[in-house]
Amino acid sequence: MEHTRITFLIWLVGVWFLLVEPAQPCTCMAPATTAEALQKSSAVFRGRVVAIYRSFFDRIGITNSAGYRVQFEITKQWKGAPSKSTVVITRLIGEACGFPFEQNKEYLVYVVTEPRDIQTGICTGTKNINDAEQDIRDLNKLLESKSQQQRSSQVVTQKFAI
Repeated sequence: MEHTRITFLIWLVGVWFLLVEPAQPCTCMAPATTAEALQKSSAVFRGRVVAIYRSFFDRIGITNSAGYRVQFEITKQWKGAPSKSTVVITRLIGEACGFPFEQNKEYLVYVVTEPRDIQTGICTGTKNINDAEQDIRDLNKLLESKSQQQRSSQVVTQKFAI
């Protein structure tokens, strides 16, 4: 009986080590320009953090992903499927390439889609709204320019359709 208990504990510890992700330092670089950040992102929005929480499995100790779910109320969106709210995953420390979000504060968020979830962090260009003035101007200009190009191509198409 004692041998079975020890074997089970060894097995349990082995499984736990397999589920834990090793800590790695952040080695990425944020995009050089707003246009590059927009191009690399699957969604870009301005939003207010309404909740920050860990996954169920992290909370009960089965996994230790260090990932936090951050729920946003979206106030303006430049790219992605239209939505009033969304949840993205990040680590809350920059050393892990995460972003230190705080509840009830506003951010400009660049989101990337990973195989298992949607994520953001310091590598995407995400920033506090107080530091995002230039990015917001650039995003508005980029999308205005794109919109004008689309209208121009529609006019050309209509002229030749007659």
